[in-house]
Amino acid sequence: VLDFTPASPQSVTDSYVEDAVMSFLQSLGNVNAENIIEQYKSISGYMAQDLKVRFDAETAEWIETVKLENISEVLKITDKEITSDAQGNYKVVALASRDRYANNDYLGKTDEVIEILLKLVPPKQGKRWFLQITSLVRSESNSFRAKAIKTNKEYK
Repeated sequence: VLDFTPASPQSVTDSYVEDAVMSFLQSLGNVNAENIIEQYKSISGYMAQDLKVRFDAETAEWIETVKLENISEVLKITDKEITSDAQGNYKVVALASRDRYANNDYLGKTDEVIEILLKLVPPKQGKRWFLQITSLVRSESNSFRAKAIKTNKEYK
């Protein structure tokens, strides 16, 4: 039973982290007026408490807009990189393409970069993953490139 299995950074497989990351990305990006509350509740349940509070506050207006305007978003991950350290911290940089619809009318496509920082935490009953999201940044790919150039940081 995963809920009670102790975890150390060396015992967590790459496929386990990959599955968790894909689950988080799907909850974040594949939303519609019927499922957005459930999807966002699912992902926020894995967030550090301070991030969860910010996420819930920052998405409240968006949730209402999605419900009011019958918006649907479909997120396709085109590439991703997951790096880790010996302390059980993971950095995810995912390149994605987001298609948006309103009342079944196609509104267009946006290329995005989603950055997620994860930390290995002790498992809890009722949690599918023993990874906690400590940071989540979603930006258009042009903004991400500009930020990377401005801060002179290289993202591999």
